[in-house]
Amino acid sequence: MYPLGILIGGPTASGKSGIAFRIQKKIPSFIINADSMQVYDELKILTNSPSHLDIKKYSCNLYNYIKYPSSCDLGTWIQNVKEVLLKYPNKIPIFVGGTGMYLDGLNGQVSPIPPVQKNLVSRLEKIQRFKGNRFLYEKLKALDPQYAKRISENDSQRIIRSISVIFSTKKKFSYWHTLKSQKIFKKLIYIVINHEREELYNRINSRCMEMIDRGCIQEIKKFLDNIFTDEHPLHKSIGFEIFKKSINGLISNEEATNLFKAETRHYAKRQITWFKNRSTDASFLKYEDAENFILKNF
Repeated sequence: MYPLGILIGGPTASGKSGIAFRIQKKIPSFIINADSMQVYDELKILTNSPSHLDIKKYSCNLYNYIKYPSSCDLGTWIQNVKEVLLKYPNKIPIFVGGTGMYLDGLNGQVSPIPPVQKNLVSRLEKIQRFKGNRFLYEKLKALDPQYAKRISENDSQRIIRSISVIFSTKKKFSYWHTLKSQKIFKKLIYIVINHEREELYNRINSRCMEMIDRGCIQEIKKFLDNIFTDEHPLHKSIGFEIFKKSINGLISNEEATNLFKAETRHYAKRQITWFKNRSTDASFLKYEDAENFILKNF
């Protein structure tokens, strides 16, 4: 086990990265990305990935390292985290991101599902496109009826995910959910950034406009010319489907912008719910108190 890890979580636009950057300059440390969308090398503006300059300046790791159309899951990410930790034996890792499952996975709170065979996922995606969700869902019911009862037959992502795990590990998906990931650190400083709702929503609205000004729509246009599959986690990025509609002339740019803001606010609510319900070991702090709390306790 490693001696100490710092975890900075919270909803989108809460200021997590800014806090991590400031702390990184004050203590012997490095940053590890804990955002499930910022791991990819495409749609960097839409996923609000740090700039190349900031990634280098603040010793950031696991940003933009997964080459599309490859995908990343919790098991893959944790394995990559362990590899990064070996590179900095005398420094403190600062994990920053809004993916609560990734952060909780470091704390022994998430099922440790191993990586699956990439070609298997691709084959299942092709089957889903040609034969539909119902066909695969019936397969899942035969393989793991306990887990099949927990999800909708229309949830293609979970159906494909569970079947791929079953074939890759030779164990039922429901089995893996009975286990918990191993703790990696002896001590964790785990904080979640809190804002008043109105303040957070104002920050989100401003962030959305900044991303549009930086060219996220043009980025999506370019990406649409090189799509390899319809079923990829990156396609679920907030705003992707909305701007895809505006690019195709189905909605106006003004409507797309308003929907983008609304979808991002709704996503932030889901993130807050996750952290409140699942991240039981975290300290929930105001933005202005977070940095001092970490520096006093590390």
